[in-house]
Amino acid sequence: MDQKKEILNQTVIEEEKPEVSLAEKLRGQKKKAKKKRNKRIALLVFMALFAWLLWYLFKPFKASAEYGICRTFLELTLSYPHTLYVSEINSLRDGRMRLWYSYTDPFGEYRMESFHCKFVNDPETGLVQRVSEIKMSKVNMDPKRLEYLNNALPYFHENPLIMTWPTALPDSIGALQLDFNAVRKIVIDPTKR
Repeated sequence: MDQKKEILNQTVIEEEKPEVSLAEKLRGQKKKAKKKRNKRIALLVFMALFAWLLWYLFKPFKASAEYGICRTFLELTLSYPHTLYVSEINSLRDGRMRLWYSYTDPFGEYRMESFHCKFVNDPETGLVQRVSEIKMSKVNMDPKRLEYLNNALPYFHENPLIMTWPTALPDSIGALQLDFNAVRKIVIDPTKR
């Protein structure tokens, strides 16, 4: 008998349920809608944060403006600047910046050399005022040519420079050598002779 009473107490008949007012129903619907909206906002914020983190992780690292100016001067002094590959940047104690780079010279030889730039900064703005010395492979650049390059500095301050941090050269010698046969078009097939 006790079990029957307990079962009857646990089960509630529809007629015995208390009537819910219309105001309480509306309040419940508003709470559900607010929870749903908050979940959507949290999801959108999480997705935006995740997208920003992915963008930040995959964007290339940027070097200083001095590196961009020094690299541009190097491109202006090389015969074939499209073959330039900067592999390392060093800031020296005397205020010079040294770039280690490799390129293909006019004779088709693959070379690796250094390029030194010494800057004089404006004390008020901190921008590069002029380049006082450029040394290319242990040879100082002609002062007249250096003056021509310094005349281009206002242009560099107004226009964007290439400031992507360079990647290191590969460790294996095989990876350093260029495979020109992969790029060349084969005119005569040597196997069909």
